[in-house]
Amino acid sequence: MGQRFLWRLAGRLALVPASALIGSVVIFSALHFLPGDPVAHERQSPLQYEQGMHRLGLDLPLPVQYVRLMARIVNGDLARILQPEAALSGKIGFLAAVIAIALGVGIGLTSARQANSATDRILISLALAAYSVPNFVWAFLMVFVGTTVLFNLTFGVIFYDPSPCCQGLQILMPAFALGIPFAGYVARHTRTSILDELRRDYATTARAKGLEEKQVIQVHVLRNAAIVVLTIIGPVVTALITGSLVIEQAFAVPGLGHELIQSILSRNYTTAVGVFVYYVLLIGIANLIVDLLYPLLDPRVSR
Repeated sequence: MGQRFLWRLAGRLALVPASALIGSVVIFSALHFLPGDPVAHERQSPLQYEQGMHRLGLDLPLPVQYVRLMARIVNGDLARILQPEAALSGKIGFLAAVIAIALGVGIGLTSARQANSATDRILISLALAAYSVPNFVWAFLMVFVGTTVLFNLTFGVIFYDPSPCCQGLQILMPAFALGIPFAGYVARHTRTSILDELRRDYATTARAKGLEEKQVIQVHVLRNAAIVVLTIIGPVVTALITGSLVIEQAFAVPGLGHELIQSILSRNYTTAVGVFVYYVLLIGIANLIVDLLYPLLDPRVSR
């Protein structure tokens, strides 16, 4: 790899913890300015209130509270507590990414091969419709179909039981609701990228040598078109990670998103900041992996 690429990669690597640090300061400050009190409740004496504040360390200056909170995050205390939630959110996010990329690339490739045909128009219209519908609407539709339509059509033999989530195949429902909108997004970019590459001189030369259109796409075009697709994978993964907050609420998934919302409502500063930091780190690592994949498709990037 070239020195310029390594320096750029090192800069992106340093940006990941820096972004997490800045984000933690912002969310920590914002939480303390929100109305409400994590300790106060009815029938509480002033002494009990002071004891509760001392027990949680909330009577200390804000900089001291922040340093103690970050120490818990860095040494892994919070990670061990949130391990089950993180594992569940990770599974859903991974499956959603697989669904979005596999369906999107497949639809985009099929649409590009049959450009300007009825099949192309139908597929790209479906992709646009899928992307236009928010993921929480997909979640509602899937829960409705799974709990009502399938139950009635199969006389109770096949149905989706939303509680408790997510056992066995139940995890597929939130993963599909999260991934389907982005499948449409990936499909549109895949189709556009392949069609742009098919208009280039090297594709014309390959046709002149007697290669069929299918061979031109598979042998010559796909590798170059994949660079554009890889470029949008970073934002897609970011959107999948942040979008899981809504999906986890819709399906009552006990994951990181659910934990973050509950911790904010209950003013649990440690958990709220910790989960937010982990989200920022996941987004940064996902984009870093995308950067590492670029040289595999285009060696010129690493020079």
